[in-house]
Amino acid sequence: MPFEQIPPSTVHAYDITTGAHLTRLPYTSCRWSDGLNAAGSMTVGVDYSKTAARQDLWELLRCWKVILAIQRDDRILHAGPLTSYTWNAETRSLSLDCGGGLTLLSKRLVLPRGLKDTWRDGPILVDEQHPSSGLALTITGSYPDIIRGLIDETLQYGPLPITLPAIQGGEYTRTWYAWDLATVADRITDITNLENGSDIRLDPRTDTDGNLTYELVTDPEPTHHQWNTIIPGARAILTTLDGDGTDMTSQVWATGGKDDDKTLMCRRTTTIPQDDGCMFLQTKDTQHTTVSDLKTLQTHALADLAHGAWPAETYTVKVGEEHDVRVGDTADLTVDDDHLGARTIPLKITDVSGDASSDWLTVQAQERTDQ
Repeated sequence: MPFEQIPPSTVHAYDITTGAHLTRLPYTSCRWSDGLNAAGSMTVGVDYSKTAARQDLWELLRCWKVILAIQRDDRILHAGPLTSYTWNAETRSLSLDCGGGLTLLSKRLVLPRGLKDTWRDGPILVDEQHPSSGLALTITGSYPDIIRGLIDETLQYGPLPITLPAIQGGEYTRTWYAWDLATVADRITDITNLENGSDIRLDPRTDTDGNLTYELVTDPEPTHHQWNTIIPGARAILTTLDGDGTDMTSQVWATGGKDDDKTLMCRRTTTIPQDDGCMFLQTKDTQHTTVSDLKTLQTHALADLAHGAWPAETYTVKVGEEHDVRVGDTADLTVDDDHLGARTIPLKITDVSGDASSDWLTVQAQERTDQ
């Protein structure tokens, strides 16, 4: 829609387990950010000296009790659970800190559903080859199916307002063990970080009854945008380009889990940095201490190579909110710049942030390689 017609934003509170609408909040400020395969965040301010704020917010706004959402009409720009707050009695101001959809799963552990009713305290045998009964969770299917299965399993421990897609079918298999006590969010992130892993979003929306739900979207179909910074009034401005070579690598040495006195280990190599004139670079990846399958560890190493073959270059662009951009979208950015010259840059959107006081969005993106 034209930016002149963008309606004012509102902030609402929803029940964290059912998604039922609770109330509209009298906010005075709101900033939010979303990231691809990340939870994102939001900060909401309530200034009692500037608004006729409700006096029963004390009972309503408890950590992990409500989800706060910023909306334009029925469209939710960002929603996340309330995780912390600060009440400043001297200035009569309340600051509310929220996460995003994935934040809900940072408070859930990867546990088989059967343990909910059968667990008994005591010693357990830590043996991945012969795990004790009920301690292993195995999910088979496509990577989106495995992500779906992780969420479905944790929903058996307690409801969350998350809508799951249909099962696709596939032949990948992942097994996790209860003694790892890993969070669902971390294991989902592990899958998104694989060389051919799936991108995910937990898209907040409201149903016909006004209740909130997060729709799990895997490998979202991107909307493609055309942004031309040269045309006056196009509402697209290139602000910065940041290059970071911290994670660049030519050769990754990765370690996995241990079995008695043995440690799983692999190495993967590329010549891309040297072909571009860079030095030979070596890095380590010791973050996969629960991986017991060699092929899985090799896939993580290949992902490190894919991410580190070039410097991490991040384009920051300001665009009008009417462009309706979301993480995972793609864009062609046309610039005529002192440093970059005159060119069109193919981008993939990785982060989007906004402020309720402005109709501009701040977009971060990386150059696409699917040309």
